[in-house]
Amino acid sequence: MRTKIAPSDIHRRLLNVYGDQTVDASTVRRWVARFSIADSEMKDKPRSGRPCTAVTPRNEEHLDQLIRANRLITTRELCTELNIGFNALETLVATLEYRNVCARWVLRMLTQEHKEYRMQVCQDVLNQYEAEGDSFLDPIITGDEMWYHHYEPYKSRPHNIADERRSH
Repeated sequence: MRTKIAPSDIHRRLLNVYGDQTVDASTVRRWVARFSIADSEMKDKPRSGRPCTAVTPRNEEHLDQLIRANRLITTRELCTELNIGFNALETLVATLEYRNVCARWVLRMLTQEHKEYRMQVCQDVLNQYEAEGDSFLDPIITGDEMWYHHYEPYKSRPHNIADERRSH
């Protein structure tokens, strides 16, 4: 058997927890009235409106192809290409388990092929470190928990007649 708590007591308890950010006492009274008539269903009730027609297997496949073809594609470009809204795109992206990381779309879970490739790259780096020793670490710059590899390839300067004229 439930104990009935007065709406004013519920509101007072909410004020103790949430302070000025709590709901109005009238809102609490409305909630109590709704729940007291056994309307305790917490799920949204069905509403009239247009059903989502953008989340289809065809759009899902097309989205997957677009992302795999261009990992730097933006959400705006995807919406335009698929002719769907942003909310539908979010639903499709969640279905395909993609995440936008550092402006690139990547799968949330690594495939076995990706794991093997990562392992090979790590092994190559380790082999290079063992061959070169600590000098291998010299061109690596760190900052804010991000690592950057600094590399300056030899650049031969092209012959430019205008530069010669300025030097004379």
